[in-house]
Amino acid sequence: MSFQFKYLEDVALADVAFEVTADSWGALFDGAGAALTAVLVASDDLRGDSFRQVELSAPTIEELLYDWLCEFVYLKDTEGFLVKTPHANVFPGAVWRLSARLEGDTIDRVRHRLGQDVKAVTYHLFRVAEEAGTFRAKVVLDI
Repeated sequence: MSFQFKYLEDVALADVAFEVTADSWGALFDGAGAALTAVLVASDDLRGDSFRQVELSAPTIEELLYDWLCEFVYLKDTEGFLVKTPHANVFPGAVWRLSARLEGDTIDRVRHRLGQDVKAVTYHLFRVAEEAGTFRAKVVLDI
């Protein structure tokens, strides 16, 4: 699975926006998580020696991706946990499901080069789509 993400400079003035393209739903979710983490911290500073298991379900792919990204913010805010490497498996159906293993690290203000603090994932311009085998998402983060 592979993904790419890029930050969108002209989309949100006071927030951070990004777009992810991938070759599968799982890679799209991994890429969106990696883009969010890269806003928070220089990800090469993170160790991957702590783990979290995440199980989510939602009626739509959009809600599942939104909940997935909110989980990253929740873990950061409640446990100080930053995700180095997400491993998401996404299962389509009448109810979309996600099972993931998150490898990461606890915030260390000495060792980590921290970036901007993400307060929330927004619905502003939020979009998830699959077109001819390419999976795309656009996300705006409130910082």
